Amino acid sequence: MHVTIDNMFAFFILLLILVTFMGYIIPTAYLSFTTAREHQLEEVAQAIMDKVLLSTGIPEDWGDILKIQDSSQLLSFGLQKAGGEPYVLDMDKVLRMINIGGGQLPETVQIDAWTVARLLGLENKYGFSIRITPALNLTASVVGYYNFKGGVQVPSMVEVTVKTYEGRPAVSANLTGVYVFMIIDRDQGQDVCYVDYVFKTSPVRIDGRASLDFTDLLRDAETGVKNIQKSFSALIVYADYFGIRAVNSSMLGETDILNGTTVDDYLILSIEGSLEIPAARHLRNQTALANPPYYVYLSTFRNETNGESGLVINKGSKNYRVYRITSTIDEDVAFMIMPVKYRGKYYVATFYRPPSVTICQTGMASGNIKTSVLKRMVKIGSFHYVFEIRVWRWAE
Repeated sequence: MHVTIDNMFAFFILLLILVTFMGYIIPTAYLSFTTAREHQLEEVAQAIMDKVLLSTGIPEDWGDILKIQDSSQLLSFGLQKAGGEPYVLDMDKVLRMINIGGGQLPETVQIDAWTVARLLGLENKYGFSIRITPALNLTASVVGYYNFKGGVQVPSMVEVTVKTYEGRPAVSANLTGVYVFMIIDRDQGQDVCYVDYVFKTSPVRIDGRASLDFTDLLRDAETGVKNIQKSFSALIVYADYFGIRAVNSSMLGETDILNGTTVDDYLILSIEGSLEIPAARHLRNQTALANPPYYVYLSTFRNETNGESGLVINKGSKNYRVYRITSTIDEDVAFMIMPVKYRGKYYVATFYRPPSVTICQTGMASGNIKTSVLKRMVKIGSFHYVFEIRVWRWAE
């Protein structure tokens, strides 16, 4: 009897030791395994970031759509500008990654996220997202108007908010606002497109805001017009915050807009834009290009879409039209507009460069999936952006 009790007691002690041992070893082993997997995921994210930011891809000038017309011709993916410094990205390569400005890139032009995943060797094991965001957050709101003769009301005073990437007011940043004013005027029975611009500078106050007044430009413009058919106003905001430079463009209170995209020196207008009308729209062969912080220039374009008039966009043989600016588009051009006529009414086609936010991703990472996130400051042209790479495992 005593032997049995002693054996049971010894067995109980042994079981207690085993439970205690397992309770210590298994969590420790699991933690070590999890830490190793997370560290490995971070290494994968770092390797992807280095590959994307420090290599040009093959061919190195694949942003040129005359050399690489579709994704099947791209042999390796990288965003670095050929011949550029480290962490300086190629504008045209970034523009080919996504749809921007509300427009639609043709499938043959766009380098889609799954192609990027395949070229980076991630498609079967890892999901990823790339986000490129301006280093400064710039927003503008209209706070005052100027009344032209005939009752035409035009935005004249704008309040701009400048914040850092983290959301803090960018106090004492140097701010320049380029105001672009386009008028369709009726003169001697003909419609004349008139474009003017002015730039204003202002320091950013302690609350992160600055006020810009463009009344003088509008007052001067009124003296030269006779019968306004339509007017369009755009603002390109440029900020320099201790060497960090960013830009943002916006139409001021306009609704009659046809959104387009741009790659290289090409303007691409999709029929499936905001003007969802199948009938023909007629373009005026004049484009205003804004290059902040100080100037705007005019250029013409030529049709690159076969089969129809260069000044007409409709359903035709393609659901988009491609035009090429006759002068080279400078890398720092931030915004372009051209007038469009439909059934006697004028609209405006807009093209945004560089993109305000770039997102390229495969799938979605749910809340319980472990992800590795890395960020770094980069440049596109003269402007600064925050590059963010997020990586996760498909199997988790």
